[in-house]
Amino acid sequence: MKKILSLTLVLTLCLALLSGCGGSSAASTEAAGSDAAASEAAAPAAAEPKTLNIALSGQPEHLDVAMSSMDIASEVVFISVFEKLVAFDSESRVIPELAESWELTDENRVYTYHLRHGVKFHNGEEMKAADVVVSMNRWIDAAANARGLVGDARFTAVDDYTVEIRLETGTLYLNEMIAGLGQQAAIMPASVIGAVGAGELVQEYIGTGPYFYDEWKADQYIRLKAFDGYTPYGTQGDYSGWGGYKTAWYDEVYFYFPGDPGSVVAGVQTGEYDMCDQIGGDQYAAFEGDSAFTIFSAEAEEPMLIFNKATGVGADPVVRQAIQAVINCGDLLHAAYGSEDLYNLYSSYMFKDSATWYTEAGSDKYNQADPEAAKALFAQAGWTDSNVFRILVNNSSSGYVAEALVIQEELRAIGVNCEVLSYDSATYSDVRNNHTENWDAFITGFGPKVLPNMNLYLSTGWPAEGTGCTDERVQGDLAAIASGADLATAQNTWAELQRYMYEEYVPVVKFGSTFLSGVSRSDITGAFIKERLVWIDARPAA
Repeated sequence: MKKILSLTLVLTLCLALLSGCGGSSAASTEAAGSDAAASEAAAPAAAEPKTLNIALSGQPEHLDVAMSSMDIASEVVFISVFEKLVAFDSESRVIPELAESWELTDENRVYTYHLRHGVKFHNGEEMKAADVVVSMNRWIDAAANARGLVGDARFTAVDDYTVEIRLETGTLYLNEMIAGLGQQAAIMPASVIGAVGAGELVQEYIGTGPYFYDEWKADQYIRLKAFDGYTPYGTQGDYSGWGGYKTAWYDEVYFYFPGDPGSVVAGVQTGEYDMCDQIGGDQYAAFEGDSAFTIFSAEAEEPMLIFNKATGVGADPVVRQAIQAVINCGDLLHAAYGSEDLYNLYSSYMFKDSATWYTEAGSDKYNQADPEAAKALFAQAGWTDSNVFRILVNNSSSGYVAEALVIQEELRAIGVNCEVLSYDSATYSDVRNNHTENWDAFITGFGPKVLPNMNLYLSTGWPAEGTGCTDERVQGDLAAIASGADLATAQNTWAELQRYMYEEYVPVVKFGSTFLSGVSRSDITGAFIKERLVWIDARPAA
């Protein structure tokens, strides 16, 4: 099997305002009543803007990354438009971003952040404590995992450049949650957040990053432009992971939505696009061995079947155990991705490169592919011919559709009725979030996390209140991990919790882990880093 780095694919780009002088033009006028001609030198013409063109594998529904965990939206605006109090470096260590420093006191219950001075939002306002307080509290209210960590505590302002949060129970992991949660703790102006109601999406995408949101043409492109009011922080040339000294390399960046994978490949080959965030296994051949391009591959995602644990047949844990028992994970992933080079089969909910939290506890219940055990469990649950298991899937994700169809075949083979509900992105999101009575499970994928508590599928309120992991054992153990001061104890708690989830509760069925690959021109460096497509450091090679 091809050796591929066990890191999640990340596309990183930073755009810059590179100005220059072009040629000159002259305008001639003829003076009335005179033979003399006067010439007037015109101002130099502006140079062509330095532009980076990126082809995305999908189109975001919106760019309010504090209200959604959509990776495709974060690819566009995370780090570039929006920044956080703290960030992760390439080794997943927390480093300052909008906070220049912080203190953790009172047995890990009080976090105090000292803000950078003179930081400008894209609308010209200076970022101050009031903006941070409103932004962080909105994020906590929207992100179930953040609420689970901090409880009823919320941020308050100490002075114009200091904020704090006082927790009822201490935790060592709040900064990891802020830096690493896929639902981004983006800092926005209080005026922008105040213009919309609680739980509503912002209408303006204004942050503090080196690029500002400029235009969105539906089904065509999103354009960002370099923000000349940006002041870098840190040491020049020191950019690591998702934080550090950001240099703008381009005047503007376009994110296109070609849709058809063939169009993406053709566009990259012809130079229409400088890079793309994702290619399929069957598209490797178009670039492999071609020195004009660089292919980046990394372990990126864990596709899973997420059960509706509130209503319908999925609310019965024995039914969930039965479905886990019948699934052949190898068949699912082969149907979705083809080559074995594009996926791994292992049980841990945490990725292999997460040495702190990786565990094989409960692995005997992973990838059972045991129809007889499944039939016995369905009988125990009192399953009848009138029951139907309904799998919801986004039809823009061909791999998820393929996985859903294999599960359908496996269930029908043992006499269990199964329907696959395949919808376009907007309908899928609406049904999943607002009509939970109409589905029993759905398929989606999750990137690496540095803390088990960050896994969205373990929260109580996702994708809708009540459908998540409301189990007392799950939430109690996660709370113990968050508040524990002893790492070894927390690791053992997590291992035993994973065993319990595999053997009894079964909130999800993990299929495996998959690799994603992106391509850039070989004369661009710094395009891909760990964990996500974040394009901050993409630049012309020296």
